[in-house]
Parts: sequence; structure tokens; C-alpha cells
Amino acid sequence: MSNREELIGALAAAMGQGAFSSTKYEDARYDMSTGTLYCQGYIISKSTVDAALDYFKASKLKCDKVAENDSSMRNMALYYQVAIEAISMMQKGAILNGGKIVTSTNS
Repeated sequence: MSNREELIGALAAAMGQGAFSSTKYEDARYDMSTGTLYCQGYIISKSTVDAALDYFKASKLKCDKVAENDSSMRNMALYYQVAIEAISMMQKGAILNGGKIVTSTNS
């Protein structure tokens, strides 16, 4: 582990994010016990995941209100629904898998 990685780990631990684990070249994972998403070197806290879910739900509702008259807004509503379902599936999948779910970051 490089000095840079050690520093990042120490800063993450000091901010209450627990031990940092670089996931840049590893599989992404969601830890249900903390609600933390680890992906592509990012540590995404439970509050950020929850805020993202709330954002997508609110945005979908806004699109739904005008979707009848605007097909592009209907498509946007569907895009938001995909994000909502992905987050929900990640959270529910973690429950079924004993608290953690791992997804491949390889494209």
C-alpha cells in the first residue's frame, strides 16, 4: 500500500468511514451493516445513498406530472425509476446475502 493510500485510509477512518479499501480495481460492494457503498475508489456513505434515492424519487414524481404531454419526460421518469430500483435492489440484495453484496465493476 502506498503512502497516498495509507493517508486516504487514515482520513477516511478519521471521518468515521471505517477502514478505507481501494476499490478502483476491485469489485464494488455494498455493506448493509453500515449502509456504505464502496465503488471505483469512492466510499459513499449511507446518508449519501439515501439522499440519492430521495433525489431520484422526487425527480421521477416531477417527470410523472408532465409525462402525459411530453414523451421525453416519460423517458426521464423511466430513467429515474431504473435508478430507484437499482438502489432498492442493492439494499434488498444485501439483506439476502448476509449484509453484503458484491457487483463487478468490470465493463
